[in-house]
Amino acid sequence: MIPRSSAGDAERRPTALLLVYTWDLLRAILALFGAVAAFGDVSIGNRIVHVSTVAQVLTALAAASLAAALFVVGTLLPRHAAWVRRAQVVVMVMDIAMIWGSVLVYEVAARGGIDTTPLFGAAIFSLIDLSALFAMTGPRVRAWFTEPGPVPLYLGGLIAFWAATSAAFVLLRSF
Repeated sequence: MIPRSSAGDAERRPTALLLVYTWDLLRAILALFGAVAAFGDVSIGNRIVHVSTVAQVLTALAAASLAAALFVVGTLLPRHAAWVRRAQVVVMVMDIAMIWGSVLVYEVAARGGIDTTPLFGAAIFSLIDLSALFAMTGPRVRAWFTEPGPVPLYLGGLIAFWAATSAAFVLLRSF
């Protein structure tokens, strides 16, 4: 199949795709920083807490797989395949769920109370993700993705791996 990439297509491309693409790449870069930052001890209040190697590896794998999913889906947004839009929506919905699940489990289980600073950060990222979701469900963007087809196995596996490692990490933090 020959991709359609003419000057006319670029002129009709919805601006929302560029914004979602930019957010995907920015989030992927931040997730890579999170993967690197996962290794080491954590400071909670005035004390340093040693984090087990398993927790560090799970945290790094979850962040790295999120970064990879965002890079893959973000770079495929200019294509017309409908599965790209579906994958983008799934990644954003799961990202919002994982952000809130992680923050709430950490705040309630680890701290025994709720601190507003992590909640504020989670709210900012969630609002931007919700804006990206809103943009991806708009009529112009839906009209852009016209070619049918299933989500490739490598992308589905990457998203499933990210969901599994993130859920395991949240579950591990709850104990």
